[in-house]
Order: sequence, then structure tokens, then C-alpha cells
Amino acid sequence: MIGVFVASKLEWSVLIDIYNITEDYLEKYPYGEYYRTNFNGKDIVYFKGGVRKVNAAASTEYMINKFSLEKVIVIGTCAAVSDELDYNDVIIPDKIVDYDYVLREFSFDTDENNIIEIDEVNIDLDYSTGLFGTSDKALVLWKDLTYLASVGVVASDMESYSVCKVCKINNVDVLVIKGVSDRPMKGENGYNEQLEVYEENTPIVMKKIIEDYLPEVL
Repeated sequence: MIGVFVASKLEWSVLIDIYNITEDYLEKYPYGEYYRTNFNGKDIVYFKGGVRKVNAAASTEYMINKFSLEKVIVIGTCAAVSDELDYNDVIIPDKIVDYDYVLREFSFDTDENNIIEIDEVNIDLDYSTGLFGTSDKALVLWKDLTYLASVGVVASDMESYSVCKVCKINNVDVLVIKGVSDRPMKGENGYNEQLEVYEENTPIVMKKIIEDYLPEVL
């Protein structure tokens, strides 16, 4: 069985709407809810894993154990760091780093154990790749964006590293497909503006990933 991890309530609600899933088909578990189906002869479980690293790790471990998952695909939104990324661009990272606790000392030499390499994917769709970052703190501060850009991180979320770490420990294949929904903004009202942009772009990002990219990797 393949697991598809979705973190936030908004991302999950978009997925539910796209697939037209009614409450009758949703099942509850300690970290939220999930939906089981079949696609091209493959058993799939979509699950809402929750935001931030603890919820992401715990829900992924639960699903791996419950369904003997062979692969987990993380889909959802992220905040852009690289200037080369635009809103709604898709990122399929080849490396991912847990960076928040070493935000001021991060280096490839001293923190290689915190970087997970992800297997390459071969699909005929446009996407960016590179080093992706995960932190328990949402990327909203301009100074954090500046620092991450200086060490080569292209985008950031609050869950993907944890999911990848749990999958690697359990010898489960893992893939991350993220779409850019927002980026930090300067100014006194920067956070509120970023939140508005996130809410506007999330349905667009999720629809793009679910309808175009996900079928290619399931």
C-alpha cells in the first residue's frame, strides 16, 4: 500500500473537495482522518498527518505500522526561499534538512547527519529540485529567509524532514512533492499578507499536484 501524507487542515480540505470524498468514506485515527482507495490496481491511503514535526513523524509511523506501507508521498505547500521560485511552482527535492535548531550554525560539513537524500524521480513534468528545509517554525521572518538562501536551501515547510526520517528508519520509499504557496514579506504587515497569499494559493497548488503530478508517481 502507498501512503499519501497531507499536513494542514486547508490542504486536506482541498484534497477532499477534489476527490469529492464524503464523510462516509473518511476513517478516524489518533492524528486526524484518512481515506482508502484504489488507483490503477494499487491500494492507496490518503491521510491527514498534522502540521509540525512531531505530528508528522507520529502519524507517519502509525500509518506505516497499520498498513505496512511500501511508499509514502508527501504532498502540500511550502514557502519559497530561492528567488528563482514563483508562486505555484512545484518542487521535488533531492535533499532535505532539519535546520531550525542549528539555524545559525548550519553547514554541510558539520551537519551531514541532518540531511536526508531522496531518490530521484523521472516524470515528464516541470519541477524544481534542490535542498529543501524543514523547521517547527513557519518561515515568516525575512532574516531567516536571508540566512537559508545563503546556505542553499530553496524552500521550507514544517513536516517533510520528519516524514522522510521515519520512512528511512523503516526502509520505506519516500517522495516529497511540494508547491510554492507563499514566501516571507517585508514590512509591519508582512505576516498577514503572507497568510493571505498562502490561503489564496493553497487550493491552486494542491489541485496542480493532485491532478497532474500525483498520478505520475502513484
